[in-house]
Amino acid sequence: MNPPAGPGWYPDPRKPTQDRYWDGEQWTSQTRKPQGSGLTGAIRRLPTWAKILIPIVALLVVVGAITSDEESDSGGSSPGGESAASAQQSEPEEGGSDSESNVEGNPAENASDDNTPSVGPNGSVEVDTLRWRLRNASTTRTIGDQRYGLGEEANGVFVVTELSVINNKSESVTLTSDTVSLVASDSTYEADTNAESGLIGAGEKTFFFEDIGPGITAAGKVAFDIAPSVLRKNPQLRFNELGFGDTHGYIALPRLQG
Repeated sequence: MNPPAGPGWYPDPRKPTQDRYWDGEQWTSQTRKPQGSGLTGAIRRLPTWAKILIPIVALLVVVGAITSDEESDSGGSSPGGESAASAQQSEPEEGGSDSESNVEGNPAENASDDNTPSVGPNGSVEVDTLRWRLRNASTTRTIGDQRYGLGEEANGVFVVTELSVINNKSESVTLTSDTVSLVASDSTYEADTNAESGLIGAGEKTFFFEDIGPGITAAGKVAFDIAPSVLRKNPQLRFNELGFGDTHGYIALPRLQG
């Protein structure tokens, strides 16, 4: 090792963990702890090659971080080559009668001899090529105007459901009171005829004996008279095949208060 250039404190050549004083001609017996503790002192005691390498590594880390941020801002890409935004499939919008008539449903929602679909309140089921959707559900003790004897009062509570249906058949169909029912546990409730009369008297549209042409969407209300306790049994609407077929599907009702 070459001697230091001038008098001063330098790392001890025999013990790098301390400093020793160089008087300009020789090492003295004076020692001290290195000035600058922690990281600063440790770096000062590193060999020259390490002192050169540290700034280079730090620069590469900074450049890598900047490049990563730029890729993140540009959107990146999903494994399939699509952008993160385009990889998310948007929910189809609900249109009017013409726009809904050609909508194809999820095959899992299509009733058949081997499949009985059961979906949540926001789902849809297709039975006998009729696709059903629950628009709204509510409860009431009365339907219509009670002042003039035109309304109807429930024995328990009316569950009033607003439905829409798309006729995907190639011919017109006629809906009857057997088309839609309400089930809870082991009990089945048919549409209430008194409630239907109350709805018609109140100017509401119902489904019974409604003729629907091919490719047409119709909307109407169906009401059921049930005991309030049934609402706690997770009731579902059951949509049946027209005629004498046994295929059917279910749409669950949202939570309702009696």
